[in-house]
Amino acid sequence: MSETARPIDAPPCGVADGLGEGFPYLVRAAPDAGDAIAWLEQAMPRLEPELHRCGALLFRGFALREAEDFRRAVAAMAPQLRDYTGGTSPRSQVAEGVYTSTDYPKHLEIPLHNEMSYSSRWPQRLYFFCAVAPQTGGATPIADSRRILQAMPARIVNEFERRELLYVRNLASAQSPYNAWSKAFETEDREQVEAYCREMDIGYEWQRSGGLRIQERRPATRAHPVTGERVWFNQVHLFHASNTPLASALSARIEAGLPMAAYYGDGGRIGNDTLADVRDVLNAHRRGFRWQQGDLLVVDNVLAAHGRLPFDGPRRILVAMS
Repeated sequence: MSETARPIDAPPCGVADGLGEGFPYLVRAAPDAGDAIAWLEQAMPRLEPELHRCGALLFRGFALREAEDFRRAVAAMAPQLRDYTGGTSPRSQVAEGVYTSTDYPKHLEIPLHNEMSYSSRWPQRLYFFCAVAPQTGGATPIADSRRILQAMPARIVNEFERRELLYVRNLASAQSPYNAWSKAFETEDREQVEAYCREMDIGYEWQRSGGLRIQERRPATRAHPVTGERVWFNQVHLFHASNTPLASALSARIEAGLPMAAYYGDGGRIGNDTLADVRDVLNAHRRGFRWQQGDLLVVDNVLAAHGRLPFDGPRRILVAMS
């Protein structure tokens, strides 16, 4: 892109495109667009302050059409991409470091979350690319994790910070078509899985069925590594049993056998009413925008949470992490 491509001021951005108070911060291509990859590589360092201020940047109108364009663009902005080892969402790898967004049925909503916030090593940044824009629904809502923490009831924040959180996953055997540990860890080598768990401070226990039970104790809030700001950074509302259709009828024994569950760090059960309050705050801070084909969204994974709304018809969003 020519150097005339520049960030739009936040208020016009919101008025023109419905992005809402400059969140995400819109960067529009100049009419005389040139080499998108070269422009993004040069511009990203200058846009760092805006990313830290807003939490997300939306690049629109650039010459990005295919998955390979996306891979090259992300490589220009972030030379070192990471894989999805240890992740919970079903994805398909498209290219090295490039995946489909979560492969859930289109009628399901994916609540707001910070990617891999249950892990001791999470991606600092996420890159989303709109290869096929949805015609109905399918937005990727985002929310400011700083504001979420400020709005969360103090009793919940204090209890979560004092006791921390325990994430539990029951993974199926390596050959299982659903929720297999080999898929989650991207290997069928048990020794590699065990080495990874030790490195990442994950408790693990092999099951007689060939499955694997893992536990991760993590804090509920974090400080951003650059700005130092405290943020709400966890996925308790996704792991918790209240996220299942029969939440109110689950016994402790059944809950312990679910594919995912969440507890206080000391193993105590978290009440459904607490999670209802957490979800109310998250939903109140959700902001959305309409995808356009070729859009590239850069998200600071600590400063901003993201999700997915249900949709009809075709939709193809790709993701990379660094």
